Amino acid sequence: MWNSIWLRAYVFISFAIVFSMMLLATALLYNFSDIYQGISAQDASRQYGWRYGPTALLVVILSIWNQIDFATRTLAAWKELKAGPAGAEKTVLMDYVSPLVITVLWKSIKARHWAVMMSIFGTFFIQLATIFSAGLFTLEPTAMEQGGVPLTVIKAFDGTDFMLNRSSSNIGTFPTIMYYGTKIQGLVPPTGLDLNLGLIVPDFELQAGKDAPENTNYTANVTGAQVQFDCDYIHGLNGTETSLPWWSILGQFWTINITTPTCSLTKIIVAEGPDHNIYHQENATQAYEGYFGDFICDSNVDYSAQELPNPSNTSVEHRIVMTLADLRFSPYDPERNTPETIYLNNLTVAICKPSYTLGNYSITYHNSIDGLSKSMTPILMSNTSSEIPGFPSLNLGAAVQYSLDKTYFGPGGQDWVLSKQVPAFYQVLSAMNGNGSIGAFMDPQRLIDSGTEAFKGIATELILKYMMKPANSAIEGSIWYQEDRLWVRSLPMGFMCACFGILAGLSVALLFIRPWNVAPRDPNSIGAVAVVLTASPKLHSMLCGLGTLRSHLIRQGISRFNFVSQLISNPQVAFTIEPLKDESQSDQENTDSKKAQMNKWWVPIPVRWWFQLLTVLMPLSVIASLEAIQHTSDKNQGFIDVDSNGFANTHEFATYIPTLVAFCIGSIFASIQSAVCILAPWMAFQRGSAPASRSLFLNLTGRLFPHRLFLALQSRNIGVALIIVATFIAAWHPIIVSGLYVVISVSVDQQIGMQQSDFFDIELNNLFYSDSHAGTIAGLIMYNNLSYPNWTYGDLAFNTLETIDFDINHFAPGTQAPLSTHIGATRPSMNCTVIPQAAMRTYLNLNESIKSSPGKVSMGLSSLVPWVCDYKANNITTIPWEQEFELPDDGTPIYFGRATVLAWSEDAVSGDGAIDTNVNRPLAQSFSADEVENWVGGYGCPSIAVTLGRGTATNVTAKRAALKPSYDFIIDVTTIMCFQHLEVVNTSVTMTLPSIGTIAANNLPVPDESTAQYLQTQLKHSSGRTFEFPLNNLLLTLSSTATNETVPAPDARGSPDLNNLDGFLTVLATANSSLPIASLAGAENAQNLIDATSKLYKTYMVQALNSNMRSRDFDASPAVPGDVRMPARLRLAQQSGPKIALQAMLAVMVACAVAARLLLRGVGTVVPHNPCSFAGTATLLADGEVCGRKLVPPGAEWRSDAELRAMGVFEGWMFSLGWWESGGVYKYGVDIGWIVRGGE
Repeated sequence: MWNSIWLRAYVFISFAIVFSMMLLATALLYNFSDIYQGISAQDASRQYGWRYGPTALLVVILSIWNQIDFATRTLAAWKELKAGPAGAEKTVLMDYVSPLVITVLWKSIKARHWAVMMSIFGTFFIQLATIFSAGLFTLEPTAMEQGGVPLTVIKAFDGTDFMLNRSSSNIGTFPTIMYYGTKIQGLVPPTGLDLNLGLIVPDFELQAGKDAPENTNYTANVTGAQVQFDCDYIHGLNGTETSLPWWSILGQFWTINITTPTCSLTKIIVAEGPDHNIYHQENATQAYEGYFGDFICDSNVDYSAQELPNPSNTSVEHRIVMTLADLRFSPYDPERNTPETIYLNNLTVAICKPSYTLGNYSITYHNSIDGLSKSMTPILMSNTSSEIPGFPSLNLGAAVQYSLDKTYFGPGGQDWVLSKQVPAFYQVLSAMNGNGSIGAFMDPQRLIDSGTEAFKGIATELILKYMMKPANSAIEGSIWYQEDRLWVRSLPMGFMCACFGILAGLSVALLFIRPWNVAPRDPNSIGAVAVVLTASPKLHSMLCGLGTLRSHLIRQGISRFNFVSQLISNPQVAFTIEPLKDESQSDQENTDSKKAQMNKWWVPIPVRWWFQLLTVLMPLSVIASLEAIQHTSDKNQGFIDVDSNGFANTHEFATYIPTLVAFCIGSIFASIQSAVCILAPWMAFQRGSAPASRSLFLNLTGRLFPHRLFLALQSRNIGVALIIVATFIAAWHPIIVSGLYVVISVSVDQQIGMQQSDFFDIELNNLFYSDSHAGTIAGLIMYNNLSYPNWTYGDLAFNTLETIDFDINHFAPGTQAPLSTHIGATRPSMNCTVIPQAAMRTYLNLNESIKSSPGKVSMGLSSLVPWVCDYKANNITTIPWEQEFELPDDGTPIYFGRATVLAWSEDAVSGDGAIDTNVNRPLAQSFSADEVENWVGGYGCPSIAVTLGRGTATNVTAKRAALKPSYDFIIDVTTIMCFQHLEVVNTSVTMTLPSIGTIAANNLPVPDESTAQYLQTQLKHSSGRTFEFPLNNLLLTLSSTATNETVPAPDARGSPDLNNLDGFLTVLATANSSLPIASLAGAENAQNLIDATSKLYKTYMVQALNSNMRSRDFDASPAVPGDVRMPARLRLAQQSGPKIALQAMLAVMVACAVAARLLLRGVGTVVPHNPCSFAGTATLLADGEVCGRKLVPPGAEWRSDAELRAMGVFEGWMFSLGWWESGGVYKYGVDIGWIVRGGE
């Protein structure tokens, strides 16, 4: 007996193994994905394997399974014949090929043809698995951990160089200034610092030579130091008024004594009246004065005395005392030496214990913030009792106080009322309170809370800066990083595993119930039916005359019989189908074969016009839909929003639905293919004189694509070949659509309206006494790359904008959005001129009022300065200017120089460095408001001068036999004098919302130079574009900023301490990105000095404008448009590559369908009934000579088509389908030669 190759045992066993392995592989992949957080790291550019691979594999498996399904369907009737007798419906009339799948499934269940049912279910579950395979893998950002990683600790705690006494220390201003920048101005904290916890830990990194992915986080156990500051409010204290002439001969002071169970302090100063009756605000009657200090708990120490104890004493406890006094007094009276009345109205006192503890911490360093620092997550593992080597915990408060005392932020703004200026500590507290009055800290709890926060912040900066030294110690830790990893999703995994399990079971079950040894040969060709019918004479006789009948009439005609296949020896074994009369059926004749008429053709649904119209319209609609979606996706960066929580599910269903649509289109074309392949040999018969190779032996059903296409082309069925090609293309659609949609992160532009809300009023502050910490901010920008404060960037200060009908606070935490607009900016600039060296002369300054430092000699530098002011004074061309510098008296070369705020008159120009306005220090000066207002002179002159040189002083007294000391000065010096200008310019800027005003560093502002205009000003004696801001507070602030910065001497062997440079020149030479001092000093470097001075001036002046000169007192301005790129959100996008591929494939399919329709005209008028059953084909053959022994020899039913051809069976004969006449009766069917046409 013949058996299909697709139903052999090894095929089912192979499928069972393959499906079991696929089940196991899918489950293991999911398990590995779950355990290892994804299968592996992948790149989106290498997506083809994991995105298309599973679907492609299942499409191939489906094509093979379809062969099993077809063989099972076609052999089901033969299996019934073997097991018969059985009714015609289960045997010769059984058709499992042409009906819809759902119909076949229902019929197979009714007939209990379980093999057919299982093969159909197998097809369904493979298709279902294919649909879900498109969403099996997703590429997602995943956090990964790797342990046992070798790390290097970069720094370790070491305070062995710590030094502190009454007058000096290695502690500088950096901790205070850095905390101010971090807390108030948003400077990114240094790595290893947590200001909220007061925690300092060392930084660590991957060991050299080791590689780690980008954006890696590191975790390790290290030693950390945590600052404590435990405070108590002291109730009921009131100061005692006293006189302290060593501090001020005429001033009044108030002191207090503090006694606690653990500490006693005596005569701590908490308030002081005006020194020599100096009032800064002459009409004031109230002042808030704050004190902050470190004290030793020794009741024998008088803290109001002139001599104070050594702050580094560690034999007793230390305490920090914070006080705030409310001082009341009568207004300024110039006739008195002291106020008429003055008293201490209220006093707030807090005593605090500063300390630090070392502990073991688990530290995780996270990704860098703007590339400047790394945030961290600390976990305390255990505390220790040890201390930082060389830095006792008891000295922490004194070290912080020393840094605060060295820091100068200015006199104190609104709280500078009398001679006492506001200490740096309370200026920090004021800045933390929105630059409000320090009077707010009369509230004890606010003082303690804010004071604790500030102290811990400054102390942590101090320990990190001075108590940590470079180290290179090895430790082990772990790393955390994020990478795109390939995940197996649970939903498709579950469905696919279920499908594979069922399929494995179906494969095993089919092995036992498959149709086996039921047919003598392949029964699917027309020739096969002919040879079997020839060997079955009774059946042949029964079917004669039924060729023209519809299927239901044939069914009625043979329904009285059961059928069974038998092997008959006569004398050789013959395979025959025997009809057996069913005694239970009526014996009535239902058909009149003698007068059969055919008035209707059998037309399969897939070849009907409306179905083929659907076949064309559906792909075209998909093409149009894809194009519309692509247009929307390209225009809007995706076509639908995706909730981040539903990322995976959305991505999966975005592949399931298109895959399902692809299967639907494929099913439509597959049904047309099946229909035309069934009708192809009949159409050859109908065309007439068809050889057996193109008719009887032509079998296009149940073939793999290459074989099917070859046979169609060989038999010249071009229309059928086109449909076969279209169906093959459709089979690839599920593979392509699996990569059609992706989830992307996109931003959307939205235009909003804004309105200018302020302008710059340059009359608000002339910057002599105070600049609202603009100098400190400029220093932080120069040294620490401080991000520019809002509404400033580089040399541009922008007018503020407010949004109109747009809420900038609706953004989710952590999200940002760039805002692009055009905005007015004020731009400071300098125009500097160089004083020729020929106009300068040096001399030994022997003025007795000027005492040189030990080992130094005073060099006078006299210059004749050209009158370059805007005001044209009569007969004035040059005026004198004097400066004084100290040089070593032993001939050691040094750098010297300073910046000066100039004061011009028609007789001379004066100024020699910064003027100390801190009246709490010796030699400080105070000036009236009128003096300060016209400090430079009002002539439109250069207001800033910078002198920088290198030189030596050689003692030539003995050489010249002089009676007085004599020195030769050899110098190379440059002096520049600079005008100040302000421009307004329209600028294109990109800011970062929700923090409106933050300029995006990766998208620099672009000024429109065509709109630039100089601002004009009215001075006392002139008007024009020259501004005369006396920037004295800047010079004082920079002196504080550069306290611990050193500039190398000209001679590498010389000490940097010998240089005579002020803070301005020190900043120019040591700030980030600065030129070395050697490239700034000397006549040949004059332009470098101008450029460096201009850069520092612009940086400062922008912050001065921003902090001091904004005013809202102006008329409303027109609205300003802005474009906001809304925060990135996930959107489903269509990829153009797969879309184009699908459109091209669909277009080819449509073209094939249209061309096939034209080539297969008449396909609906071929056969009168369904020829897919044995009887359906046999009735069209029974009345002709095709089934006679004339053409078919005995035993032919055992031969394959190829063997029959080789034997010459049917060869040399031509066959036709149509009406032919026999005994006066016209019959419709297949016969030899040409058929008589048109007969009824």
